[in-house]
Amino acid sequence: MRGKVYAGFFVAFSVLDMLTTWFGVSRGLSEANPVIAQRLSDPILFFGSFALFTALGVALILVTSALTGISGGFRYFPAVFVLFKAAPAVNNLYLLFGREFLIPTIPVSLLVAMLIVRPEKPASARDVRKAFIRSLQV
Repeated sequence: MRGKVYAGFFVAFSVLDMLTTWFGVSRGLSEANPVIAQRLSDPILFFGSFALFTALGVALILVTSALTGISGGFRYFPAVFVLFKAAPAVNNLYLLFGREFLIPTIPVSLLVAMLIVRPEKPASARDVRKAFIRSLQV
């Protein structure tokens, strides 16, 4: 169950990263990743490579989530992988909309809530929503 939650967050951040990258380049920003920058000339290649990278990331998250029974060290990998995927998406939002834009704080708040809520037990989607709502009420 926990692997599916992390995979869902990974897909959401990947789509956000893909759309903000495409929108940012169309507004004149440059892509720092040379692999992605080469694919920007062809939309099919660009969106296809993002889909492939996302599928590989989801598969890796699901495999490492399944391996948590073998070694406890595997349970940290999905959260770290999602955080690494969230970083460029949140950075793109800041570049596009500036510091005053509130949406970049939402994904970060969700991730923090997901990692803080009951760390001894797997976080469910309901627990993440509750923690997020509590963080907005403070």
